Amino acid sequence: MCLSLLLMVCGCRGDQCRTPFGEGGDLDLLQPDFMNLYNNPGGTLVINRGYRGILVHCSGLSEYVAFDCVCPYCREVGMTPDSPTHAVMLTCPECGSRFELFFGNPLEGAVTSCMLYQYNTFFDGRILSIY
Repeated sequence: MCLSLLLMVCGCRGDQCRTPFGEGGDLDLLQPDFMNLYNNPGGTLVINRGYRGILVHCSGLSEYVAFDCVCPYCREVGMTPDSPTHAVMLTCPECGSRFELFFGNPLEGAVTSCMLYQYNTFFDGRILSIY
């Protein structure tokens, strides 16, 4: 009896930090669809890849970060940036958790302590690889 109760409590969604993610790919930042990112610190773009979209953020000259837009708490909900072109955070429409876009950390008031899933990036001066 006690064991089944413990399994029920531990089996809840909670803060397990197993965020799903998908495939990234390559972006030619000199193409019109991606010019907002090209060496534009603060530039942000959500692309239709990954699990629920990937938010790509130019954090400095030739420096990029990429996070999956899936909420690590709700797991099936796509999040939206606070600005479509110069975002500094993602917000989950279901649980209200907010995440900053430098390291993917949850902000005060988030219902989770899990970070956003962060993809690796490599920029060769033209092509941004997200993997």
